[in-house]
Amino acid sequence: MSPQGTAVARRPVQELVADGTGTAAPAKQSEGADAGTTEETKGGGRLPPVVVYHDWFNLIAIAWLNATNFYYLATGRHFMVFYVSTMLYFVADLIYVGVVPRSVKSPLVILAHHVISALYILIPYHYPHYGWCMSYCMLVELNTWLLIAKRTLRSKVLEVLFYASWVILRNIFYPYLIYAFYKEWQHETRVSGTPWNPILVTPIFQTALTALNYYWTLSLLLKPKKYKQL
Repeated sequence: MSPQGTAVARRPVQELVADGTGTAAPAKQSEGADAGTTEETKGGGRLPPVVVYHDWFNLIAIAWLNATNFYYLATGRHFMVFYVSTMLYFVADLIYVGVVPRSVKSPLVILAHHVISALYILIPYHYPHYGWCMSYCMLVELNTWLLIAKRTLRSKVLEVLFYASWVILRNIFYPYLIYAFYKEWQHETRVSGTPWNPILVTPIFQTALTALNYYWTLSLLLKPKKYKQL
């Protein structure tokens, strides 16, 4: 993926903008909500259990991914621990969302995101010297974790950090990576003697993921004021 927590008792749950990681969507309003969201459950707008389970899975799994990523960035060691953890996460979440599409607002978007991401990270597996590219891309999962944590723990501090990291990582850093990966493709072209090398797909995939981030951002900005909070 990106959006928000539950409403107070006996009021409709606010809608979410699905985020790039497959985090949960809230229950649907009884009137006028976007198609594809889950129906509001009994009990004053509480999130369905499948959504709650998915949130807690992501809180734990993404915390581990972030820890292994930061360790790799700081030390340059144990890339495969980070890599395997990331691939297992994408596969596990892909299966869960495929089996329980009610757990997210836009399951097809999330499934497509996970497939692209899983294919994308095959590159550093076969070309380990590009491990830093995967690591930089996965920094966005800090924002994903803050998304889920702020609505689970209901902390204003986490909410501020979430919005700040959204702009920095999704709207500024990801577009920069398109340029960075384009330069890496040019370097690989000089080394290999052909532009048709595997690194060619990196600026393309990065552009697709960046476009998805801007789609989610615009979805947030264009929502009615009462639904703008993620």
